[in-house]
Amino acid sequence: MRLTAAQRRTQKEGPKGKVFSVVNAKGGSGATTVAVNLALALQAAHGHTALVDLAPLGHTALHLNVKPSFNVADAIRNLHRMDSSLLESFMTRHGGGLQLLAGTNIPAVGEHSTAEFMKLFEMMVAHYRYVVVDASTRFDAATRLIANLSEKVLLVACTDVASLWSAARVQQYLGESVNRERVGLVLNRFRKVPGFSEADAESAAGAKLLWRVPNQYFAISTAIDRGTPVMAQGHSEIARCFAGLAQELTSNDIDVKRTAWSLFKSV
Repeated sequence: MRLTAAQRRTQKEGPKGKVFSVVNAKGGSGATTVAVNLALALQAAHGHTALVDLAPLGHTALHLNVKPSFNVADAIRNLHRMDSSLLESFMTRHGGGLQLLAGTNIPAVGEHSTAEFMKLFEMMVAHYRYVVVDASTRFDAATRLIANLSEKVLLVACTDVASLWSAARVQQYLGESVNRERVGLVLNRFRKVPGFSEADAESAAGAKLLWRVPNQYFAISTAIDRGTPVMAQGHSEIARCFAGLAQELTSNDIDVKRTAWSLFKSV
């Protein structure tokens, strides 16, 4: 009852920031890559962006090539004395200005209550303009809570049968607590498959197609190995793709300039 009251209070007051959560349809679909590069794109365009790693085993720090001193568990353990200054002290700053609340380096899920996550994210949205959450393959009450708080849930899948089958099950799982309209399908490593349309992908996954990320496996894998995200590698096709996704997600924000960008936009 206290959690529900807190959610209603937050919705009534209106959070200062927006949350975008990224979830894998199945392991290896690319949620962390999407989350990291989306967060960097939002930071580059608007600033005041945070990336929160809620994966069972966090990899965002590896993608960004940073060494966090603290992680999500540390922040939650100190909620009783948390203020904006202490929150910032738990964050790891990336060279581009993005701030990371790192994930655990020991596999762990379900150690903290949803009320604790609620309190943490109330502070996050009050402090940052945009908060990107890498939930990866974490499926528990915390994931449902964050998805429910999100402006948009990005469900990352590939075009293979197993990935789309899993996407439908994840959509069903999230749909028990999240408005289905807020879940958008992101097709990663996208390539045209003869006889298989985007409408078929939407039907198989049970979610409306939000975005397509081109199949540039070598560029992405090299970026991860070197700890240099593609968003930090200049004006490549894949970097423009993530910049376009950030623009799509913020297009309704009053103070965001709307410029034409439709190369990868779902029609």
